[in-house]
Amino acid sequence: MTLRAVVLGCVLVACASAPVSLPAYDTAVDSEHPRYPRARFIGGTGISSVSAEDAAARARENVVQQISTRLESETSSFQLYTTKRGAAEAATGRVSVWSSFDRADLILLVDRANQGGTFYAYAVLDRAAADRELAAAMSAELTTFRAAAASEAIRIRPRIDSAFIVRRAVTGQPAPEEAEYVAARNQLLATIEEARGRRVVGVVLKNAGAGQLADLTASAVRRLGLRPDTAACAARDKKDLTDATQLEVAPEERCSEGSLGERCDVIVRLTAQACAGGLSGAGTVATVRGVHPSDREKARRSAWDKVTAQAVEAAVRDALKGTVLGGE
Repeated sequence: MTLRAVVLGCVLVACASAPVSLPAYDTAVDSEHPRYPRARFIGGTGISSVSAEDAAARARENVVQQISTRLESETSSFQLYTTKRGAAEAATGRVSVWSSFDRADLILLVDRANQGGTFYAYAVLDRAAADRELAAAMSAELTTFRAAAASEAIRIRPRIDSAFIVRRAVTGQPAPEEAEYVAARNQLLATIEEARGRRVVGVVLKNAGAGQLADLTASAVRRLGLRPDTAACAARDKKDLTDATQLEVAPEERCSEGSLGERCDVIVRLTAQACAGGLSGAGTVATVRGVHPSDREKARRSAWDKVTAQAVEAAVRDALKGTVLGGE
């Protein structure tokens, strides 16, 4: 007999017995529903004193939260697996994946109860059914990855990585297609890494008085697995142009006297151009400001102190996306 039948029977006969005990899966967060075992379902309980709808929403959110908790560990497991499968260490070191579960429509409400004005709900996600939906959703990009040129494949790789990680979090194991994908993915990363080893980026600073900007830019280029020097495209031999990119770094300073004293604003614009022609890109270190009550030079230094290595690296990456980094 179901919980609802028992409660209805009591109402009909006006029984004065103690309230019906709710099953453990309605009241305990970690209890398993007898019809929805953990091996096949991710289940979640919702309890609310507001309404049945609020309890249902909490139950669904409980399921989403369990998947979200799994995503972090599965991201680490996936990256460890891809490294073991042969991805170059330098390449995997730059791989970052952000994953989230956004298919709440696959979560079903399977049980409700109401006792003494408190509402209970139980929701489940069918692991196998959800995995079929997730596999279908990523199939087009997976096909594109297999057939695409390197620049397009590397652009969609993070989304495919993320999709496989979500499927791991849902099913508790790698998807059947994952091993084949990882082999192709790692070969792509190794090929790109080999090509980058031959690439040189000429850092051309337009203003020699721009503090540590040249060093910060060169360090950012190295962290991207590329080799920096200071040669412009025009200074290179013709045979070297194919593997060379010019990265022009143009800082701008604007200093003036304001209501708070001396004020200096600094912005840095970066422009990348493949020496062989065709490919280009741009990046910007956003405007920073330094202020001093009376000393303009101190205001200037204060502004430059706010141009951080992280900001420069982000701008360098943006500028090189359209050239050396192939959109990554």
